[in-house]
Amino acid sequence: MRQLTEAFCGAATLPAQTRRAIALFSSLWTLPTERAFTAGLLRWIRMLEQDRDLRSRFRASWQSMAAHLDSVPFFADAGIPVEHALWHEATRRIFQRLLPSAREHVDTARLFTAVLSSQQAVDRFREIDGFIFTRLARLLWPAEGLRALPGVRENLHQAMRLLAARVAGRGATPAIRQRSSALTPENSPFYRLIFATEDFVQSSETGHEAYHRWSAALRACREELTQVRLHMEEAGVSTGLMFDITSMEAALDRLEMLAATQVDPAMRAVPVVHHPEAQAMAVAGGHAPARVPVEKPSFAARQLLNTLVSGLLEDTRISALVRQNLNLLARKTVERTGYGGEHYIAHTLREYRQMWLAAIGGGLLTVFTAALKLRVVESHFPPFVEGFLIGTDYAISFLLLQIFGLALATKQPSMTAATFAGIIRQNRGISRRSKIADFAASISRTQLAAALGNVFAVCFGAIAFERLWQHFFRSHYLPAPVAQHVYETLHPFSSATAIDAALTGVILWLAGLIGGWCENFAVYNRVPAAIAAHPFGQRIGARRMQRLAHWLEHNIAPWSTSIVLGFLLGFTPEIAHFFGLPLDVRHVTLNTGMLALAAARYGTGAFGAHWFYYAVAGIGITFVLNLGVSFAIASIVALRAYDVQQKERLSILRYVLGQAFRSPLRFLYPVDAAPELTTIAPAKTAEEESAS
Repeated sequence: MRQLTEAFCGAATLPAQTRRAIALFSSLWTLPTERAFTAGLLRWIRMLEQDRDLRSRFRASWQSMAAHLDSVPFFADAGIPVEHALWHEATRRIFQRLLPSAREHVDTARLFTAVLSSQQAVDRFREIDGFIFTRLARLLWPAEGLRALPGVRENLHQAMRLLAARVAGRGATPAIRQRSSALTPENSPFYRLIFATEDFVQSSETGHEAYHRWSAALRACREELTQVRLHMEEAGVSTGLMFDITSMEAALDRLEMLAATQVDPAMRAVPVVHHPEAQAMAVAGGHAPARVPVEKPSFAARQLLNTLVSGLLEDTRISALVRQNLNLLARKTVERTGYGGEHYIAHTLREYRQMWLAAIGGGLLTVFTAALKLRVVESHFPPFVEGFLIGTDYAISFLLLQIFGLALATKQPSMTAATFAGIIRQNRGISRRSKIADFAASISRTQLAAALGNVFAVCFGAIAFERLWQHFFRSHYLPAPVAQHVYETLHPFSSATAIDAALTGVILWLAGLIGGWCENFAVYNRVPAAIAAHPFGQRIGARRMQRLAHWLEHNIAPWSTSIVLGFLLGFTPEIAHFFGLPLDVRHVTLNTGMLALAAARYGTGAFGAHWFYYAVAGIGITFVLNLGVSFAIASIVALRAYDVQQKERLSILRYVLGQAFRSPLRFLYPVDAAPELTTIAPAKTAEEESAS
């Protein structure tokens, strides 16, 4: 370590200094164990503290190197997304990962990416003990702070100017302006942030007054972004818009960190520290314990460094890029609540009874859907024709359900995902858990009512259908081989019922996702307004065109969901068979209808057959997996969209399960008043937020 330090002190040019600095710190950060790293870092620090001449030469070389480095990209770009095109950004990261030396010698980020090139190295930097970090900062940072490094201070100022300009540039895009409350660009808080930042950097040495004025401008930008998010409910959202908002929020966070390091003193004196770990390391190194006077770096400076080194590593990782794009897609999926989700939640006793009636009607309609589907299967059409006919049968049935206000079990969770996302977005802490529990109880009892209503109606409807068919045609509706095939495919152990039911849950969620995308596309591109203003209205009447636009605005999501769901259910088995996969779809209501038709063929004798009860068990498994998988995926997407951490997810799950054990009846029947699911939680005190 002494040889590497002497080599760094003897470097005469900037490339040599950066190369030898990388070699010096890499030898420390690549030590095999955490104990070896801590011990090696402490010994190196102690060596410089005890050798005054070496320490003086090291500080002079370090400050000389820092004065000539360009830190603007390091401060302004590390960890902040700049490109949302997945392929272009992935290619850039691959080359940056493979060729880290491609950075210029004057780029400060080159030092950090070369030394902290792995997650282990970054974690070591972030988790350095406060006492050790203070002594390290005392060696690397002059006591005068930024006044001794005017080049670094100028880089901080230039980074703040760049970030402010970036925020203003993204805030000037048409998508942001259309959702902004500012009437003119001159009144936009994003535009004014540039001038507020310039005033701050020009007068940053005058104290906290300039900082408070600049903070007010920053808060105005955050409030405007909140307004933009709220406006998405009406104006739609795109992945590009979500990327711009995410990038602007990250830039505002970075601006706040950079400003805090300049307002707070870079170093402040603290009493002499006697650290037990220093004692242990001194004894291990053969030196007597010493009382070491140290100076404590500002919290803002360390927080900034931790954020920057983590951001540099994230900028080179493909997995982080994929995760970021998935989060953008998830945010786009759930950001808009739409019109249909709340309709499928029964809060009150009156809504609960209406759901029963709607489910009974849906079950009766499903009898005819299942009967037609079995007739198509019996006809042995070519795979494409069979998939198209079954998909059309399902789609027409789902559209009739939508038109007449009927309900189909397990179709609702995909439609209520946006309502769930609204709870996550507008609540925090205990309020969030409580409202999610209320929402889960509402979904549970609504689904139970829909499933039971569907099952009872489809069973009695199938019996009546079979009796009427026998009366008019003097034969059973289903031939014996088809009836046998139905109950064989529902056996919970000898068939793939569980896998097929889980797959159907994915299809249910996917259909809701596509329906939400169609609605968002129409709203974002103002399709209803374009239809209302179409010249064709001069022929059929402007009022008719307006009614058509109104109908499209309120029905595009449920209609597109119904059509997509029908054809996904129809074509999925055929596509799977094309690839040699023995997959099928299992929907609780549709398969109950087919089972009821098969059992009705055998009359009351079916109740004495073991296959009937195995098939009923398969129907129960289908219900659980249809509902569970569909709602689980929707919930995970919503939680991911708003960066709810794993710890909080487990906390929410434990809370909901606890509520289910304490008050099981509310998950089965509406015993309490309707909760206000979308009410924004009141502001919390600092103590409450910390407790959350």
